[in-house]
Amino acid sequence: MQLSDHISKLLFDHDCVTVPGFGSFLGNYKSAGYDYKEEKFYPPFKQISFNSQIKDNDGLLAKEISKSLNISYDDAVKKIHLSVLSWTKKIKSETIVLKNIGELFMSEEKKVLFLPNRELNHLKESFGLSDVFISLPEKHKSFSGHKNHEIPSYFKLEKKKKNYLAQAAIWVCLVIGLSSIYINGKNDLINKEIAFEQEVRNQTKLKVQKAVFDLGTLPALTLNIEMKQKKFFIIAGAFRVPQNAKNLVFNLKEKGYNASLLSLNEKGLSPVAFNSFLNREEAVSELRLIQKKENKDAWIFEGR
Repeated sequence: MQLSDHISKLLFDHDCVTVPGFGSFLGNYKSAGYDYKEEKFYPPFKQISFNSQIKDNDGLLAKEISKSLNISYDDAVKKIHLSVLSWTKKIKSETIVLKNIGELFMSEEKKVLFLPNRELNHLKESFGLSDVFISLPEKHKSFSGHKNHEIPSYFKLEKKKKNYLAQAAIWVCLVIGLSSIYINGKNDLINKEIAFEQEVRNQTKLKVQKAVFDLGTLPALTLNIEMKQKKFFIIAGAFRVPQNAKNLVFNLKEKGYNASLLSLNEKGLSPVAFNSFLNREEAVSELRLIQKKENKDAWIFEGR
């Protein structure tokens, strides 16, 4: 049984859910605001906290489990008790992660601490409202060094009727209002940049018109470009130690191969080739013979 699922479900309708013999999860209303550090608006939410001093059984959690699992109230109490025994033992050495609620862990002073999880908003009135990430214009960032601040008065949400449609409408107006400030400032900057670029183009055009010269007839220019033809090398091996590569070249030449030492590759190794060919078909034919007689791991490298 996942006790956290039942606690999370109850937190939508209750501000205090007690786990008998362990502690209580409390929900407190928090109004919408703006986080300057993360540059986002967050809707009203129910902030979850934990109090280990409130642990007397009020029957709420046991009744929910009894109803959900279709078991007796006493059996539900027993299941809660088993979960509490498991939590009490586990928290001494590791963190207890409660899905959609938060994390419980033991401090050095042997006190139970709680870190809430903001991924799920337990405030019913904010259903469907998520965080809105918007960067404020520079003139509104004078307090950006602080972690959290109240939103400017002309964006501030008033805590009136907790109605989903009303809050959704306010949230849309909030986004549109802030976006308008940002877009208007951005458009003004873009217009200035366009005017500046047009002036630069006009000045450049005048300079080009004044710099027209009669260069006469230019002599023909002949370029001699030497094209390096691609070669196909049959590689015998590659070595980290240059002397080992040189020794292999010597041994292969002793066997009658036109061996050569290639330049270092991207791995810093010195490849050694049995031979090189200008024709790929010839290289493949020679490779088959070398793989049978000399080295079955020989392969073809294309280079210049």
